[in-house]
Amino acid sequence: MAKATTKMAVFVLANSTEYALKLALAEQDQIDAAIQLGTIAQAKQWCIKHGAPDILIVDAGDCSGLALALSDLAQVCPPQMKLLVLGDKKDVNLYRQLLFSGVNDYHSTPVDIDALRASIRHLLGQPVTQSLRQGRIICVVGCAGGSGTSTVAANLAWLMATEQNQQVALVDLDVFHSQHPILLGVDYEPALNNILQQPDRIDATLLAHSAHQVTDKLHLFYDQNSHFSDASAAQLGQCIHAIAEHYSTLIVDLPDLRQPAMLDVLAQADLCIYMNNLSLNSFRYLSKLQASGQSQQRKLLVANQDRQRSGRVNSSDLGNGANLSVALTLPFEAKAFEQSERLGQPIAAQSGKFAKGLRELLSMISMTASARG
Repeated sequence: MAKATTKMAVFVLANSTEYALKLALAEQDQIDAAIQLGTIAQAKQWCIKHGAPDILIVDAGDCSGLALALSDLAQVCPPQMKLLVLGDKKDVNLYRQLLFSGVNDYHSTPVDIDALRASIRHLLGQPVTQSLRQGRIICVVGCAGGSGTSTVAANLAWLMATEQNQQVALVDLDVFHSQHPILLGVDYEPALNNILQQPDRIDATLLAHSAHQVTDKLHLFYDQNSHFSDASAAQLGQCIHAIAEHYSTLIVDLPDLRQPAMLDVLAQADLCIYMNNLSLNSFRYLSKLQASGQSQQRKLLVANQDRQRSGRVNSSDLGNGANLSVALTLPFEAKAFEQSERLGQPIAAQSGKFAKGLRELLSMISMTASARG
């Protein structure tokens, strides 16, 4: 039996917002969405011509004349239609007024893509279980060895902490040999095992003593020459959940999904970043990663041209085979890695092509940075 399709119409005022909506709707295959640039008045004319959709998203811009515009729109839309409004204003009173008038939700622009996805899921009647007491969890997973998983995880954490002023935890689950101290230009001070052995005691004090504090906003957790015991592996998911309650964002470098405990961590992620090097091996492994995730998760497929300028699998073929488009291709730039090790600083602190690609990836994740288009 075919799934029922939800009809959605979206009218936004900026290309960046249009792009954010497309990302927010990715993998919602039960939605038939018409996304275009336009005003609320144009949304009204569209509804007259095509009929009101199940869900309508409109962009009010500076919100001037919003009440009148919504009143006109209501004349052609049935009361059961769900309405989500976007606008430039960050005003609690405006939000309350809109809810009282029958609007289902309001988001300020530039939009927070994860919050927008949660709203859309709620309008679709899908469960939204993210705790307000837990920070966002991002898992970075490699589709093959040498695909840049640790490099991307470390530099994203550094960018979020230094340029977005977030309180960030970076956890490396390769407890035998972590690359993160070198990638971040700091000495080795492993202490992750302190947390793994006592997840029920994780609090701000234990985290402060166990973290390698790269900066006051970036805390690194890792170990060296260690292995997961059966007990620590069983408690890994609990540890990740507990750590996330103390940070704005928790980035997890997942080295291997052969251990069931790693799958438990992956299942907790709000966002999964799949790193691949355009090789045949990464192409085959990607399907396994997709099957290990959750349907409600946001996923980004990132190609990294490591060691060579072109891969054996075309990026479009990779995306088609995985049913997930390649969101970004990071350029090959050997000098950036050499300079990072020589200067003892993250690649993101440089101004080269790879650093630019990392910032573009950060923009895709947060949608609070530069507008596209």
